[in-house]
Amino acid sequence: MKILHVITWLERGGIETWLLNMLKTLPRSEYAMDFCCKGSSVGSLSDTAFKQGANVFHCPLGVTHLGFMNTFSQLLKQERYDIVHNHLETYSGIVVYAAHRAGIPVISSYHNTQFVPQTWTKKPFISQLRSVYSSVSIRYALNNSDLITGCSSSVLNSLKSYGVKFESRSRVLYYGVAVPPPPTSVERAAFRESLGFSADAPLVLHVGNFRHQKNHRGVLRIFERVISAIPQAKLLMVGDGPLRLSVEKMVCELKLSQSVKILGLREDVQQIMGLCDVFVFPSLFEGFGLVTIEANAAGLPVVASRLPAINEAVDDGKTARLHSIKDVDAMAISTIEFLGDRNLARQFGEAGRIRAQMQFSKEKSSQSLKDIYDESFSFRECSLRHNS
Repeated sequence: MKILHVITWLERGGIETWLLNMLKTLPRSEYAMDFCCKGSSVGSLSDTAFKQGANVFHCPLGVTHLGFMNTFSQLLKQERYDIVHNHLETYSGIVVYAAHRAGIPVISSYHNTQFVPQTWTKKPFISQLRSVYSSVSIRYALNNSDLITGCSSSVLNSLKSYGVKFESRSRVLYYGVAVPPPPTSVERAAFRESLGFSADAPLVLHVGNFRHQKNHRGVLRIFERVISAIPQAKLLMVGDGPLRLSVEKMVCELKLSQSVKILGLREDVQQIMGLCDVFVFPSLFEGFGLVTIEANAAGLPVVASRLPAINEAVDDGKTARLHSIKDVDAMAISTIEFLGDRNLARQFGEAGRIRAQMQFSKEKSSQSLKDIYDESFSFRECSLRHNS
């Protein structure tokens, strides 16, 4: 079975990491997965995909979409895919249209509860047009996709606002994560010293692209309160993005430069997680919050926003403590309690590790993906028999 994933690019992020994990887990002899990237480049992880046996194609999506349609349609014709797996969300409609013209079943997957219009200008008129386009595109994809998946029930529920009846064709497709072995005390101490901290410094961690959604200002406001109670605490921020400079400026304004380190993009995120003490994630919105599961899998207690998707990813009161997005004080108090009570942190972290293994392992995720592909492939076989 040949599957083509249509994505923006292969950069470091939750969707891309999960897809590469699935590429590694699913036997290529049965499920040959390739990638088509519509962004300005194929992304820094394209070499990783290629080394794992996947083809990576570049079909830039221009303003008129005509070039994309021609290149993408030619690709479908040449490579003869059995399934198109569409991850473009805002631009999902054009992929569904092209796949149906080629007679190929299409799965449209949605990974968020909000879809911000992607535009190069902030002019109101253009932004409004982009919003209209996004709505029309997603509604078309919901109406015409053979299967629709959401990375959480919250995502599928949010899609109901488009007024399309798709429930019978919808499936929840959870991301899967690896569950790493816990680090030794020697490794924990060595990691802190490598950053210039004391061997026993309490470490708060945040991982996320430097974009509005991830609420880095909220992270710093929480940590500002934490450090007033635990002066030796340190904050690590992993990620990169357009708001990094403004976050760095805020770190200086709050006089936190000696206690906050921005590590940028890292390949060893899960190892870093296991070496820290608590994970803080006050996002404004999320489709699932895969990184909170990764943190739990690494044995970290989580302090995060009380969003429906995150509430689905973690177990509030057992593996995490969730609070109102606006309640910075409550998030700070929970963080302080985890840092000050190692038994409590260990109890939440171990419960999170067990839950990740039982419900969100890579093996469970890959089996769900295979089931969806087998179901979609049956649509093609039925269609071929009907037309013959």
